Amino acid sequence: MAKRIFNFSAGPCTLPLCALEKAQAEFVDYGNSGMSLIEMSHRGKIYDAVHNQALDAVRALLAVPESHEILFLGGGATLQFAMVPMNLMVEGKTAEYVNTGAWAKKAISDAKKVGGTKVIWTGESESFMRIPRKDELAFNQEASYAHICGNETIGGIEWQEIPDTGKVPLVVDASSHVMSRPIDWNRVAMMYAGAQKNLGPAGLAVIAMRKDLIERAPATLPAYLAYKTHVPDKSMYNTPPVFAIYMMKLTLDWVK
Repeated sequence: MAKRIFNFSAGPCTLPLCALEKAQAEFVDYGNSGMSLIEMSHRGKIYDAVHNQALDAVRALLAVPESHEILFLGGGATLQFAMVPMNLMVEGKTAEYVNTGAWAKKAISDAKKVGGTKVIWTGESESFMRIPRKDELAFNQEASYAHICGNETIGGIEWQEIPDTGKVPLVVDASSHVMSRPIDWNRVAMMYAGAQKNLGPAGLAVIAMRKDLIERAPATLPAYLAYKTHVPDKSMYNTPPVFAIYMMKLTLDWVK
């Protein structure tokens, strides 16, 4: 190919050429196995190695502490808009959201369908042109959790500093700027990100969350929708999005 296009849109990202070329070379016959990685069992030793290398790379590059579990789930970040409140809302308490634009609004909409949700700040009257100042945020220390969208791609505004929510667990949608900066895990109880912005192709959500939050899931949740279902088998409760995880692993190899 004589010329490659650089895609700066807010949708899927441009991947490293070396990662794409390696995937191309391995696509039909992975590791001289006689078959493609996406044809073989996700329970086999070959894919298991790829999966664990991807988990290790995320933990190393994002400096995720041992206090947090890492999960790879389908559905992208959009499924997390619902899974977060389904798992983390505590009966009798509200969840607090900061409304900074299009993606925060989607998360708020799903949370309201699940349970008590309070918007503690909104930029709607200013057409979502800015992030709130520190003195405009007051988090109820009895809230189930607080939620922010780290970077609003449609409005073009970004948190430059993660807010201090005190003892309230902070959940951050980091989809569009994950891997672009260090994460303060002392302040971030849970991070989720659709992989397609910075990490790989669409179809995968990367989650890092504090272990104590995982056990909050009510027993009435369907299996796939409970984070605690996915922890024992390292996100292989069901067939994972193999190709997306593999491409992310190649991208993270390039990042390293």
